[in-house]
Parts: sequence; C-alpha cells; structure tokens
Amino acid sequence: MDRNTTPQDTAHDDGDAARTRDRNVLARTAAHLYERYAHVVDRETVDRVLQESYDELEHTAAVKTFLTASAGNFADSKLRSLAIARGAIEARNPRVLFVDDANAGRSQMAASLVLKHTEGRITARSAGLAPAGSIYDTAVRAMAEVGVNLEHTYPKPLAADIHRAAQLVITFACADRVERVDGIEYRDWDIPSLEGSGIEDVRRVRDDLDSRVRELIAELGPDAES
Repeated sequence: MDRNTTPQDTAHDDGDAARTRDRNVLARTAAHLYERYAHVVDRETVDRVLQESYDELEHTAAVKTFLTASAGNFADSKLRSLAIARGAIEARNPRVLFVDDANAGRSQMAASLVLKHTEGRITARSAGLAPAGSIYDTAVRAMAEVGVNLEHTYPKPLAADIHRAAQLVITFACADRVERVDGIEYRDWDIPSLEGSGIEDVRRVRDDLDSRVRELIAELGPDAES
C-alpha cells in the first residue's frame, strides 16, 4: 500500500470496481432479457425491471456474491409473469406461489419440493413480505438431506407481476397481509416460522411440507407428478 493510501481509500476503490463490474454484468443481462421479451416490453421496461430487482435484493441480501445473477433471475421471473398476464406467453403448467414473511424457510422449501417432485411440470415460486438477508442455514441443511440444493437461492420480495401471474397462492401465517387478486385462489398452511428453529424442528417441517406438497400435486393433476 502506498504511504499516502489509507485503508478507506482501498475499500472505496474496491467498491467502485465492484459497482462497475455489476453495471457491466447488468447491461449484458438486460440485453439477453430484451432478446427474450422484446415481443412483450420495450428495452426501457427491461432496464427498469432489472434495476429494480437488483436494488430490491441489494437492500436485503446479507451476501452480495451472486447479486447480479440473482437480480437477473428475479427480473426474468417478473418479465415472464408479465408476459403471461398479457397473454403473450401461453402458460400451460399450473402456477403456484408460496408466500411467508421472510422467504427464508417455509416458502422456499415448499416451492423447491414442488419443483423436485414435478420436474417443472408445475411452476412454483416463492416470496416474502419482509425478505431476510439469506436462507436459514437449517433449511439449507434439511433440504440438502433430501437432495435439494438451496445454497444459491435468495429471499425475494412479493412482486406484483409474479403475484398476478399465479393461479394459486399459498400463504404461511400471513394471509391477512396479502392482497387478494381476482381470479386467484388463496389458501393458508398453518406451519410455524423456522426462524431460530433447530435442525430437528426444521426436518419435521420439511416432512410436513413434503406431505402437503404431494397432496397438492395430486390435486392439480396426474400429469404434474414425476
């Protein structure tokens, strides 16, 4: 380090470099998203949705390592949901949205179990009313035990476009705080929050969720089962 350079200067330079790198990645991501959704929205809308997604996740994320990739995935979900709502994409698969407070445990586990058991034949997403900074470690551990990797998942806010594109919204102890949208079915699953829970309690919740998810899949149609 130069004798005239302070640790604060170095940190500032590193921060500037990270922001520049993120801007470059976001610009490339926006170009790819626009190629995919140009028949639905203009480039300005793509840029806005992507930047909003980045800002929302940056505000809550405890770890920033995968922030640009997570923002790209979140923006893709929003734009696809918008395309479905506008009738530009025909969505043949059932669409389920799981919502709780933190999007760090129950809702993430439920959505991942749907995807695991149906191999994508049901579209399952999750969101939180007040997203946590990261997925609970115990949830990551418990899901890894059944072959589901949540290492790179991230808590997300409840986006209006994703909400409107759902056919079924399942809430966890927050039904009274989720706005009702005409044409969407709402249910509430009485499963306690995993915040501060030990691994044994999380395993019990995982198994409870697995039973409920299997019943839901059977209800939504045999074509959805793997």
